[in-house]
Amino acid sequence: MLKSLMLVLLCTLPLPLWAAHILVISSYHAGYSWDQSYNEGLREGLKGDHTFSHFYMDTKRHPASNYDEVADRALAYYHKVKPDLVVLGDDIAIQYLANDIASFGTPVVFLGMNENPRNNGLVGHVKITGVLERPLLKRSISEMSQLMGGLGKALVLFDASHVARTAIEYEFKQQTSLRIGRTLIDSQQIGDYASWQKAILDARKNGYQAIFIGLYHTLADPNGQHVNEQTALAWASAHSPVPLFSFWEFSVGKGKTIGGLVLDGHEQGIKAAELINTILAGTFPRRLSPRAALRGEYVFSKYELARWGLTLPDRWQNKVQWRD
Repeated sequence: MLKSLMLVLLCTLPLPLWAAHILVISSYHAGYSWDQSYNEGLREGLKGDHTFSHFYMDTKRHPASNYDEVADRALAYYHKVKPDLVVLGDDIAIQYLANDIASFGTPVVFLGMNENPRNNGLVGHVKITGVLERPLLKRSISEMSQLMGGLGKALVLFDASHVARTAIEYEFKQQTSLRIGRTLIDSQQIGDYASWQKAILDARKNGYQAIFIGLYHTLADPNGQHVNEQTALAWASAHSPVPLFSFWEFSVGKGKTIGGLVLDGHEQGIKAAELINTILAGTFPRRLSPRAALRGEYVFSKYELARWGLTLPDRWQNKVQWRD
């Protein structure tokens, strides 16, 4: 009887696993810079000799009406490869798959989550924990105002994606106009590429001294076809009449944005790897509360700074990462 009880206890306790099979299910696609960056962070931060499988849901380039079908394919792939642990990248994968996968007994670590994890029952879940993505919109705008010597009025421009809406609501509390210090901020979410282009072209005429570009990955042309995100960003950089800043590292560089105080997918991957290491060492996910990777990095393009005649404050010089 005692031996049977001990066997049951051993089966229910987590055991160290240093050669795990880890499945990474991404909301987006393999060529997306954010995904590439957090995958690098995962591999860099993980301890042990692990193997990886990947499934890309590619939701930025496909309509929401397809999400149920692609989630079913992701779940079928999960059953096929039978991983020891699953990483879910970004909100759509988390929303559609976290609870289902956890119900089969597999630990789940999410990253890039903009929504409140309590809304999906993920706080205190026995099998789920992860890393929250909290764009530093207000702080970045305040810092770039200092770089510009003061900003009277600026435009925050996003696509019309669910992730964009969540990020804006978190920071701006559903306000489309607000003040950050002495800067009046207007925020717009636009899904139509032509309207998005017009908002950029008219920026100076409408009194804006800078544009803070957020997400631009779900823009559609007049035929409803997805516009390549790199094409959209390059167009914005070439045609904006005012300096163009960003909130994410993947938007910074020559022919892109000047930069800013940005979030980096690499840091999300590193934070997720810390959680995975602890879980594989024997800790239940429910003992590891979801946490935000809030640090942010000063990332700038030398080329774009020079093009706009801007100089960084001396106090930033030792903190900056350069992208060209």
